[in-house]
Amino acid sequence: MLQTVLMAQTQQGRQTTPQAPLPTASLLVQGDFELLAFSDPYALTLDRKADRVRPIMLKEINGKPTTNILPLLPMGHFEINWICIQPRTQDGNVYAWFGGESGKSEQWLLGNAAHFSPKLMRSQSIPVNSTDCAIDGDTLYVSEPEAGVWQFDASSFADTRAKLIFPALDNHITGLNQLNGQLLLSDKNGKVMDDKGAQILNFSAPSTKTNDKTEVKAITKAQRLSLVINANTSAQAKTATFALYDDKNDRYLFTEQTLSPALPQALTQVSPQKLLATSLPSTNTAADAQARPTTVAENIVEIPAWVESAPSDRPGDTMDDPAIWVHPTDPEKSLVLGTNKRWGLLSFNMRGEQVQALPSGRINNVDLRQRVKLGGKSRDIAVATQREHDSLAFYEIDAAGKITEYPNQATNMTDIYGMCLYQDEQTLYVFANEKSGRIAQYRVDWKQNGPSITLVRDIHTPSQVEGCVVDEAQHALFIGEEDKGIWRFNAKADASTEGKLIIKAEGDLVADVEGIALYQGASIHGKKQDLLVVSSQGNNSYLLYQTKAPYAQVGRFRIGVNLNGMENGRETSIDGASETDGLAVTHLPVGHGVWQQGMLVVQDGHNHLPDANQAFKWLPWSSIVKQLDMQ
Repeated sequence: MLQTVLMAQTQQGRQTTPQAPLPTASLLVQGDFELLAFSDPYALTLDRKADRVRPIMLKEINGKPTTNILPLLPMGHFEINWICIQPRTQDGNVYAWFGGESGKSEQWLLGNAAHFSPKLMRSQSIPVNSTDCAIDGDTLYVSEPEAGVWQFDASSFADTRAKLIFPALDNHITGLNQLNGQLLLSDKNGKVMDDKGAQILNFSAPSTKTNDKTEVKAITKAQRLSLVINANTSAQAKTATFALYDDKNDRYLFTEQTLSPALPQALTQVSPQKLLATSLPSTNTAADAQARPTTVAENIVEIPAWVESAPSDRPGDTMDDPAIWVHPTDPEKSLVLGTNKRWGLLSFNMRGEQVQALPSGRINNVDLRQRVKLGGKSRDIAVATQREHDSLAFYEIDAAGKITEYPNQATNMTDIYGMCLYQDEQTLYVFANEKSGRIAQYRVDWKQNGPSITLVRDIHTPSQVEGCVVDEAQHALFIGEEDKGIWRFNAKADASTEGKLIIKAEGDLVADVEGIALYQGASIHGKKQDLLVVSSQGNNSYLLYQTKAPYAQVGRFRIGVNLNGMENGRETSIDGASETDGLAVTHLPVGHGVWQQGMLVVQDGHNHLPDANQAFKWLPWSSIVKQLDMQ
């Protein structure tokens, strides 16, 4: 691994503290630079002449650092005041964050260690007048003088929410970094502390005359905070080198700190108010410091998305629930149906291109069954909930994939929401639900030239439900109560209406419990079994459960970035999926090669790389099997 001390400077002013010798400096790249961030193998700096970020690839050859000057990134839409680099072990990619005083920031995908291919990932609003940033795994910290330090989700599938984790009104925080999972802060006078206000070290020195007539200049405008754990020290006596830039006196300051086993450990307890406040008191209390959460990285496998559909035609929460139609003779011509809940039903080919759009109104959830006997013939039927009229929308799909809509069928429901289909021998049923927790079972018949429905029975859960699926081999209805977990009911029309909460929303299953689908005949270590696929919306993950007691969890994953994906018919990098509502899965082939075991398709609540309206993402089931080691 390349270990070096990097400095961006316009002049040669550098100074060391008594605790640390001046690092040996050598010129790596000549230019007029400011700001600097480094994570093997990339360094990023701001080229002041071009006002653009300059990437540099650093490698060690025969014990010496070598540089590869990479093309400048595109001109930004705001002045950049800080840079952070974010390596992600989950997907093997390197990301970067750029932010400014205007309240704007951007996340960029740089590529991986072998392939530099920069692309704008997403934009993120941040506090105005922000001063610095720090990265800890999938967490971005940003400091600003009015309120303190803010925390953002920096994962590739995150939303844009922010949390104030270190309140400090009218502070002097000018630098951030992290060490062993602990956030460190520095102020303009060179004091370094942890996020509970405990002082770690102090670069400050008063302005005095020394015996050799040399003036020791006071620190009044320290910026940034850099550190590195020194590699040439023993495990029992590890040390770290800390560095600040003194902007007023144009110098770098270095000091070395011994790391204790409990590092970082406070040397002096100093309240955040004494260190940071100027005119207003800090809002921190001892209780706040104890209650402040620490960031714990979740070790969840990320499996790349393969295909991204054409995006919604409008911003906001629009796309909701997909279904998969398998072509009867040519699997590669299969379709993904998806609801745009502001407008209607869409269909996409396997390359993500939109094929058809039906203006059905505010439809929410959709499901389909193929080769259903209705009206004396075998039909492929799709059904969706229509929220404008509390009705059910019916569609027929012909052998070429063309969708035809039938007249809506009225229900006696109030605020209809989710639904799923159930075929019991030759009879088709719809389970439709409403936000109250009521679930109505309707029988589908064929009268004259279209479908009709008849209410068979009602069943209930205590609160709001939406996603559901029926395992027809067991005649089992699985339905998600969003805040509580997954219920199982007997799907038979004449069965008991009593259900059982079989999987609680706790542990890995984080509310809301949203989409639920069934993968039939999964081979897990040589044993065939059916699996529930569930959207754990609260932590952007997907869980696999057995469909029979004890309903054991057999897998967990997220859907992540793919540098070589397919978006709306073109080959490009695509992001993963997050905050998923609906999902669908099939065990039937939808193509050749990796697609022969079927696929999973999910709704993506936050479409990035770059920012865009919502879309659907899908991937072959075989990639899930491989990544989760289920062969």
